[in-house]
Amino acid sequence: MQEMNSSLCLKLLENNPSFIIIFDKEQSIYWINQSFCDFLGVERERVIGQSAAEAKEPCLKQVLNGEVRIELFAGLLDKWIDLQDVMKIKGSLAGEEGEQELTVCYYADASNKIQTEKQLAQLESTLVHKMSHDPVTGMLNELSMIQTLNLEVSRSRRYNNPLSLILMNVDYQTHAVAPEEKEQIRLMISQLLKDQMRWADIVGHLENIDFVLLLPETDAESAKILVQKLKNNINNAAPDTIDISYGISQWSKGDDVQLFLEYAVKDLV
Repeated sequence: MQEMNSSLCLKLLENNPSFIIIFDKEQSIYWINQSFCDFLGVERERVIGQSAAEAKEPCLKQVLNGEVRIELFAGLLDKWIDLQDVMKIKGSLAGEEGEQELTVCYYADASNKIQTEKQLAQLESTLVHKMSHDPVTGMLNELSMIQTLNLEVSRSRRYNNPLSLILMNVDYQTHAVAPEEKEQIRLMISQLLKDQMRWADIVGHLENIDFVLLLPETDAESAKILVQKLKNNINNAAPDTIDISYGISQWSKGDDVQLFLEYAVKDLV
């Protein structure tokens, strides 16, 4: 095979799908292919010889700083590039005698890859949420609530911090309530709970328990005050529709999750 002439080699480099940039020993731009210039939106003649300290374009400054993954034009265009490879070569520079070490960096357009990663992460987050939350109220389901109870009891056991529990059971039997009305009532109560809860409080469901309120750093007396507030708010929102029983327990040293729950269940009135 005949050797390719230099103009053909240069043409191949200029239009290579890989973005190529060459730095001199001072880490200034010695050469950059046209594909990279077009992608970055810069003029080659203006950036040749620039160092990281001299670069005005933020995207070019990130390239010159050697970042492995770079987001270009953040907030405007969703473009990303990844550093694929770095090579050291010996080369003669115009106007200089002898050879010096040059650094060749190869970047690739990672925009589609990043977009796919974001979509997969969003999908995974959605699936995790669906698996751990009640589909009607958006609160923790039974499995997640049990796991959270175990974590909080373990934390209180370790640090001897107060921890209280409120159980709420809705009684529809005394009123003629259609299934769709029950769902609306659950949503109404869940919204009231979200409005009343602190950021550290946890609300969920358990089998045969409509609502479970787990209150870190809270004693039984404070839980009773909260119950009274909830009663007033729920009665104002639905005075003649539902009856709710409440049970309160405070974790004591030596209690496990089962005992903690049993005390609250026995208190349901």
